[in-house]
Amino acid sequence: MGTWALPQTVKQAKELQKLVAKPLSPKIAEEKLYNLLGDDDLFDNILEAKEKGDSDVRILVESSLSKFLNEKENAVKAWNKEAFKICQNICKSLEELYIPY
Repeated sequence: MGTWALPQTVKQAKELQKLVAKPLSPKIAEEKLYNLLGDDDLFDNILEAKEKGDSDVRILVESSLSKFLNEKENAVKAWNKEAFKICQNICKSLEELYIPY
């Protein structure tokens, strides 16, 4: 597994937040996520979703981001506290989209 980018700055976290505020197609995700949330597993999942014809991959982003937030002590560099909070809010917002009530 290889990870090359995490949204650990406020600028990156806000950019990711803006990106996932609306449905995110696999094609756009491949282009826009590379420098924000770059991870082999995530991109493999996005490619699979693209091949299946999925139109929104935000749940994949949430799953990947949650994993990194839960393992923050394993990050190569420390998370900015505000960026971490923004990313937590991103996950919470996306979870609410997919959890049936």
